[in-house]
Amino acid sequence: MSHKYTVIARDIESKILNNTYASGSKLPTEESLMKEFEVSRNTIRKAVDLLARKGFIMPVQGSGLFVRNNTTSDAVSLENFHGLTADNQHKHIETIILEFSEIQADQDIASKLNCELGQALYYVNRLRIVDGEKWVVEYSYFNKKHVPYLNKEILSESIYDYIQKALKQQVGYVDRIIEAAPLDEKNAKLLGLKVGDPCLVSTNKSMFKSGEIFDYSIDVHHYKHTKFSHLANLMY
Repeated sequence: MSHKYTVIARDIESKILNNTYASGSKLPTEESLMKEFEVSRNTIRKAVDLLARKGFIMPVQGSGLFVRNNTTSDAVSLENFHGLTADNQHKHIETIILEFSEIQADQDIASKLNCELGQALYYVNRLRIVDGEKWVVEYSYFNKKHVPYLNKEILSESIYDYIQKALKQQVGYVDRIIEAAPLDEKNAKLLGLKVGDPCLVSTNKSMFKSGEIFDYSIDVHHYKHTKFSHLANLMY
């Protein structure tokens, strides 16, 4: 069960993302938020602290709370992982399913997913295209213990949206390692680049709030299109 302050933080975050609270605008006062959500000042301050840590708002001493100016709207946020579709809501996303199969975890994948050897998995290989540009090649392993059903219709849309809305699971944490690497022949062809061209490789472990790893993936990003952003908060 989520704490009240995290529910409030998600509500305000949603309003920032859909531009109800525009970039650079001032948020309601603590008193107004206390009245709106019918909670204590301490709960509102915990929600504000969480939003500040995630880079959504900036408390200005003596002036109030402000929505942080988003100068990296076309970049993938390292603070908040929503998936490619959610991060590009105003763009046209096309998904090409290259491979979709049920497999069993070998020793390497079992160690990545922290599951038993032979655990049933879904293997998904997709090419994601944003506004007509080849963006990223995804290689994903979903533990069927936690994601018991996938089909091509779900894979053509947002898998994370399906997990959160249809399966009613809360994605809690994503550990990411990003490195530069040269493209091999397969990924160069898929991204429309040359063998040896640079790419950004993101290796991800996605967990529910319970700490269970449900997805291990390797994403190979087109170097001309992909940027990552991290909003530092030096006061924390």
